[in-house]
Amino acid sequence: MKKEFGGIVNASRSLICAYKSDLWKDKFNEEEFAKATRAEAIRMRDELNDSINK
Repeated sequence: MKKEFGGIVNASRSLICAYKSDLWKDKFNEEEFAKATRAEAIRMRDELNDSINK
């Protein structure tokens, strides 16, 4: 039987404050924090998937 292990990533602060990060600050303002949060969540998901699939 093969055992697989998962992981937990806590990124709440980096998601909530995504609009302030260097990556997103020129694309989203404070009022668009939800859009910046979504963009960062997608970026993080893709980065995690890329790491897993290597």
